[in-house]
Amino acid sequence: MVDGDPGLGKTETVQWWVTQTSAVYLRAKQEWTPSWVLRELLAALDEKMPAASFERMYGQALQRLSERVRLAAREELSFAVVIDEVDYVSKRETIINNFRDLSDMTEIPFVLVGMGKVRHHLARFPAVASRVGKYVEFEKATIEDTRILVDGLCEVPVADDLVRLLHRESQGRVREIKEGIAAIERRARPNGGTCTVTIADMVGEVLLNDRATGKPLRVRE
Repeated sequence: MVDGDPGLGKTETVQWWVTQTSAVYLRAKQEWTPSWVLRELLAALDEKMPAASFERMYGQALQRLSERVRLAAREELSFAVVIDEVDYVSKRETIINNFRDLSDMTEIPFVLVGMGKVRHHLARFPAVASRVGKYVEFEKATIEDTRILVDGLCEVPVADDLVRLLHRESQGRVREIKEGIAAIERRARPNGGTCTVTIADMVGEVLLNDRATGKPLRVRE
């Protein structure tokens, strides 16, 4: 179970992890039904001819999952099924129990990714909650995390004073940090993008938008 507030980088992180392994990624939908889930899972498992009935699709899913586990083992890769935005279905017992059954029958971990309320919702289903092997909570980025993100993502060098400002205004949310990085890059391009960008260079520029009000946050002297 992976959870945390919006904007902390959960989706981007699990998508990156999927690309490094043989894992399967699904994004839950508001109107998901058990059959719809199986069709999306089979598509992600490269099943070209899904069956018409739920029962047969379920059998296909078990077969394909077992095949992928064996393939991953031969290649010494991790395999799991990642369900992102699971908040949409975390109150729906049938779908959650289908995940449990598929996991139990194939011995494949299902990684459920959502926001903080997911833990509370899953507590309603003891048979599922008792199977959670690990809870991982995303937290806001520290100032050190912000510096690492800026160094890794920004195409221009950024001074410490501007990194501190970006961390404070973003409140440690990765989504806003990336928005600020884009603003810094835009400001630097007219100058060739070679000099270290400081707060003084950004005065009057929009660094990012306030999440609560939607108003632009401009850099002040």
